[in-house]
Amino acid sequence: MNYENLMSSLTPVQKALKDAAAAASRQQKSLQKNEDLGNLAEMKKTLAALGETVAALQNSVKEAETLLSGFDTQEYFISGEFTRQLLESCQAKGIDVQGEKGVYQMFPYKIRIVADEEHAAEVWMDRKKVYSVRPSYVAETIRAGQAKLYSANFNVQSFMGDLAEAYETARLRADTKTARDGTTIALAKIYKYLAPTARAKKDYDAQAFAFDLARAYEKGPEAWVTKDGKRFDLGTSRNGSGYRVLSSTGVENYISTLRHIVNTEE
Repeated sequence: MNYENLMSSLTPVQKALKDAAAAASRQQKSLQKNEDLGNLAEMKKTLAALGETVAALQNSVKEAETLLSGFDTQEYFISGEFTRQLLESCQAKGIDVQGEKGVYQMFPYKIRIVADEEHAAEVWMDRKKVYSVRPSYVAETIRAGQAKLYSANFNVQSFMGDLAEAYETARLRADTKTARDGTTIALAKIYKYLAPTARAKKDYDAQAFAFDLARAYEKGPEAWVTKDGKRFDLGTSRNGSGYRVLSSTGVENYISTLRHIVNTEE
């Protein structure tokens, strides 16, 4: 089962519909013209031709309906064919994919493919439903969304300010032996203070946090400064711990810690 095959079957039907619609438009204009001229003979001929065109149009509509009703969308999803074709399309477009069994991370999106006997076949990008069962279109929607997010304005200084406040809270609540300024703190702990409640986590989930980290990290160390001049270091991990992020060019990093760089000039 393949949506592209369905499209191929619909191509001649679509052409017939287009041709019939164009003919009906011409005939309507001819009818109007001859009505203005008072040429009843031509009006009768045009109406007869228009009736044939409408009949052809109706036949094409019925043919299209038959083709569409014969395409089992739910089976397309349940069989895994939709997922396979979507992953192939993502690979062709250079989209990084992590995950399996219908749940995938296509940074910074979480993609869910819902396909079972009790639910309609659906694709979700985070909390937004994608109204398409064409794998190549869904892949293009993901790619376009990624490009739009990466090109959006990002105030790294404001983000670093938020991180600094959460860092300070985490530091003060840590064990007194390790609470000195300049200590290294896991970003997972800092995130808990950025989004301390379930509602806050819903509005600003870990995926969104990781994306902000990715954009900040891409700016480089010179940008990891707050408005009041405090400098920070974003630490990375080589063992796969921390937040997995991708740069706008697809470079992977795991950002795991934050540290205030203390110096005598502050």
